[in-house]
Amino acid sequence: MKHDNLEEYRDPINYDLEFGGETDKYNFYLELAKSNPGEVLELACGTGLTGIHLAQSGIEVLGVDITKDMIEYGRIKGEGLPITFIEGDARTFQTEKRFSMVFLTGNAFQAFLNEEDQNRLLQTVYKHLNTNGIFAFETRNPLGTDLSEEDEDIWGEFTDKDGVVVKVSGTQSYDDKNNIMHWTTFRDWGFKKTTSRIACKFTDNETLKSLLERNGFVIENQYSDWNKTEFSPLDSSIISICRKI
Repeated sequence: MKHDNLEEYRDPINYDLEFGGETDKYNFYLELAKSNPGEVLELACGTGLTGIHLAQSGIEVLGVDITKDMIEYGRIKGEGLPITFIEGDARTFQTEKRFSMVFLTGNAFQAFLNEEDQNRLLQTVYKHLNTNGIFAFETRNPLGTDLSEEDEDIWGEFTDKDGVVVKVSGTQSYDDKNNIMHWTTFRDWGFKKTTSRIACKFTDNETLKSLLERNGFVIENQYSDWNKTEFSPLDSSIISICRKI
């Protein structure tokens, strides 16, 4: 994971307005945390969209993210709640605390672009989990995703912090050799345009299972959506619930 893979996360207020509101997801992780009582660690937490939802229910949360701007905005939003934000790299983060649950969301697992970084992430998770603790995350499924080259296309729109409707479009290009998708996003405010780029690694489920097992986890459940629909091989998302062994 490189620092030039962080362009999407420099404007935290508008990030929340564009990507927030995923209530089903927030409730999924809340339910999981409630069923595994104790303090929770969220890695690659961003502004705490999910972590703050847990904290609002009284769950103690530690959020770690590599992007200073996201962390600073998370602290503002989480003031008065049992959530702490720390700027740090999920591959190298260390604390003496141990947690009943560790999670990543927003497909953040895909930001770790090679096997070495994936292993380092999973080693961080393993080290900071209590015995028998839960690790949960989601990732896009390459077998259920259109990986073809795409020229600029309309992706949607959102209303920014000033009430301006921003049109969002983008392109995608897939690196078959390294299983990495390169997305370029264009945002058009009418009076200005911005461009950002992000790279995401796609890991097939069999490789994912092997990776998790080698790092000391057993998969308890895999779902395709936040309603807990059982995962099948061509679903677009893999939501994995794992336990430290």
